[in-house]
Amino acid sequence: MLKRSKRLFSSLTIAHKITVLYGGIFSLALLIISFFVLVNVTVIVQNNVRMEIVKIVENIDEYIKNGGTMSQEALETLLENKYVEVNIVDTKKNKVYKNSVGELPFFVRKIPPEQAYNKFEPWKNNNFQSEELEERGFKVSLTKGFHVGEKEYFISGRDGKEFVLIEKEIKFNEDCYLVQAFKMIPDNSYYVQSFGLRLFLIDIFCIFLSFLIGKYISKRMLKPVEEIQQTAERISIEDLSQRIDTSGPDDEMKELAETFNSMFSRLEASFQKQNQFVSDASHELRTPISVIQGYANLINRWGKSDPTVLEESIQSILAETEHMSQLIKKLLFLAKSDQNRIPIQKEQFNLNELVKDIVKEMSVAKEKRNTVIEEQKEVEIYADNSMVKQLLWIHCENALKYTKKESTITFRIYEQDGYGCVDIQDNGTGMAQEDVTRIFDRFYRADKSRNKEIPGTGLGLSIAKWIAESNDGKISVESELGQGTTFHNKFPLEKKNRKKGKD
Repeated sequence: MLKRSKRLFSSLTIAHKITVLYGGIFSLALLIISFFVLVNVTVIVQNNVRMEIVKIVENIDEYIKNGGTMSQEALETLLENKYVEVNIVDTKKNKVYKNSVGELPFFVRKIPPEQAYNKFEPWKNNNFQSEELEERGFKVSLTKGFHVGEKEYFISGRDGKEFVLIEKEIKFNEDCYLVQAFKMIPDNSYYVQSFGLRLFLIDIFCIFLSFLIGKYISKRMLKPVEEIQQTAERISIEDLSQRIDTSGPDDEMKELAETFNSMFSRLEASFQKQNQFVSDASHELRTPISVIQGYANLINRWGKSDPTVLEESIQSILAETEHMSQLIKKLLFLAKSDQNRIPIQKEQFNLNELVKDIVKEMSVAKEKRNTVIEEQKEVEIYADNSMVKQLLWIHCENALKYTKKESTITFRIYEQDGYGCVDIQDNGTGMAQEDVTRIFDRFYRADKSRNKEIPGTGLGLSIAKWIAESNDGKISVESELGQGTTFHNKFPLEKKNRKKGKD
């Protein structure tokens, strides 16, 4: 049965679940409160009777301790016209003062203690003897008194009558009184039944109202979710511009909507980049293929008999093939980097030595350049050696492409803010500021019309940026048109605690 209920609940919609939970919790709380109210009606009546008796006992105590003489007239005056039955035993004068209707109940002392030794003693040692009282049809329970010297009893008989009795011994000078005040608790069964019926009807109405309110609340709460669902249904690859309305209070639903909008924005940007990447890659591959096809047709028509045309065509085909090979390698590198499939093996190595190795390799290039190394100290960084070398070669290739012969390429090596830094500066053509902000985008080349004679794919700096970020480094560029370009590269140093350990 329990499993069936769970399956039934799990099959409900979220709106229905919220309605059931809200209505169920409210109904359960209401029924518990109603039960305690109904049960405590009798307790409230008993407490009212008790407070009335306590007030009378306090008045008698105050009267005696203020020097008053106890008498029947004084007792009636102290009762203040309240219907409370009182029995006062003057143990010194062996007198009893009482105010009661009819015969005193069995549990009340009727004679002074001195005359009661040879008779039944229900008050022996100022306490009830429960066994003997129960034989006579009474059930006695001692309750916790709220005043010093008082004893409170709740007494019920077989006939259904119930009494509250407070007993207190009052001593003043040589006088000693035993005060017993009691009152029968009125029969409130009709009142309880009437009150219980009204309470039940009110509970039914409130439970019905709670489910209606729960249904309304669930609809209001889930309205943003419905809007998210509708927006998500309208979004497709062809249209990623749809967004969820985020107006309204700053609550969790607004945060959820903003999160979805942010996700849609990233998806839109990703698809745009992907489409641009595919378009640019297709364009970059189409150009060398067209050139190769053109020279192949040229060879087919005239190159077989003309050695000059044949040689020119072969050299051009080889150059374009090499360009395509480099482009495909870079595309594969970027594709693997997007999928986090390129292993990174970080180690501690000397940045100065790596830069000197690159400068030595540049010295054997066909186009000579002056190189200058400015170093403040030996700098060791913690990164992937081969990747950092690849990054620096990308900068060097750009410097070789965009600077004239006999120009100077400067390498600066230093430490700054916990990083090992290497700057590569040239005095080539430079870039405009609008190009600087996009230089790391894939396939982007500054002023393509001016640089159409300079070979390149526009992927090198994208790879350099990925290498820097993958090694917890940073890369930035400063350039001014006609004044040259400087690339700043930063990589983390070895941790200080490691150095201390070596020391």
